[in-house]
Amino acid sequence: MNGEILTQKKVPEMNFICTKIDLETGMLHVESPRCKEKLLIKLKSNLSAAVEEINIHAQRYEVMGYDNKIDTWFSNAVGRPCYLLRSSSRSCTRLNRSNSTSICRDIKTRLNFVNEAQLLLISEESVSDLNHRLNSETVKEESVGLFKEVDAMRFRPNLVISGGGPYAEDSWSGLKIGKNHFLSLGGCNRCQMINLDYRAGEVERSSEPLATLAAYRRTKGKILFGILLRYVGDNEMDEEISSWLQVGQEVYPDHA
Repeated sequence: MNGEILTQKKVPEMNFICTKIDLETGMLHVESPRCKEKLLIKLKSNLSAAVEEINIHAQRYEVMGYDNKIDTWFSNAVGRPCYLLRSSSRSCTRLNRSNSTSICRDIKTRLNFVNEAQLLLISEESVSDLNHRLNSETVKEESVGLFKEVDAMRFRPNLVISGGGPYAEDSWSGLKIGKNHFLSLGGCNRCQMINLDYRAGEVERSSEPLATLAAYRRTKGKILFGILLRYVGDNEMDEEISSWLQVGQEVYPDHA
């Protein structure tokens, strides 16, 4: 209500909100164990006519809101009054300490409400290696033997790949999937968010897996796991080209 942006760091219950997009009907399906009814949002309507500007992660966006019914549903889902907003501009400006504006740090990137990059990639082999370390006797003793393995989704990736060696993605300068090219922006700096475990509608907090990652994945003060990607379109004149990725497609990495 005061303009504060809600994230899972502040409101872990946001994780229980599940979404699914039906491209044929143009509908966004949303549900939460906190709400009896599922929510249906038309992707090309339901928006209010008013356009306003907001600041998120030091970037200014033009946004549009939704009707009261949709705002009420999300307020019930997260347990506090809130609004659902959608980016309505094709570009954004970056704010600096003098309150003047400049181009976003990467002029070729279109970021929608994210603070790092367009995409995050995680390797199943890297997750497997982490779980092997988590199940070592030392970690088990410190965790009183109660530690549970993590899966790739604990790290909230957009893309999950398999078939390479652990942390092979660290050395990639980019990759190709189908006809789509991606540039690697480097490792993703992890925080306490990955220590939240969501089970049976409850949020459990622990020191793992961040503590174990810190022991062997710390670089210049950052704990890196997974890589950030930027989509590189083949047609520089048309940013609206329809590009698709499918489960099972092969990944062709470019090595630095």
